[in-house]
Amino acid sequence: MTLLNIDPSELGRKTPREDLFVDRIGDARNFADFADGSVDLYHSNSVIEHVGSWGDMKRLATEARRVAPTGWLQTPAWEFPLEPHFRLPFMHWFATPMRAALLRLAPGYRDQDRDSRRIHAERINLLSRTDLKLLFPGCEIKTERVALLPKSYVVQW
Repeated sequence: MTLLNIDPSELGRKTPREDLFVDRIGDARNFADFADGSVDLYHSNSVIEHVGSWGDMKRLATEARRVAPTGWLQTPAWEFPLEPHFRLPFMHWFATPMRAALLRLAPGYRDQDRDSRRIHAERINLLSRTDLKLLFPGCEIKTERVALLPKSYVVQW
């Protein structure tokens, strides 16, 4: 199995069965080194919301389906009231300047300056079910729920 990561510092964090995995530096938005259908199974857990703009998310969705005939992708639900990365309620429903301001309340971000908080606020963009339908047309979307509220989505193709 190949573990792809854009951040070199994330490489080498393997399980006790190190012989199962091969680490590679790469970008989920551009699998130029992989031919169409060359990957048996694609799996992504809470990555798409970190890749950048809507265009970046579209590139990830397109590349994932291009290289793998079968796969699944999980991402937190925009509709859930608690933002899972910063553990603040309702934060993700506000515009970026307000999210940056609210990060003063989040553990680990209180001492950061406004510039740093703004960068962190911009780097996470949660997706709604409607967004996922646009990014993954024709794919099955399952909803994981907590107290009847959508907590996360799993896209399968």
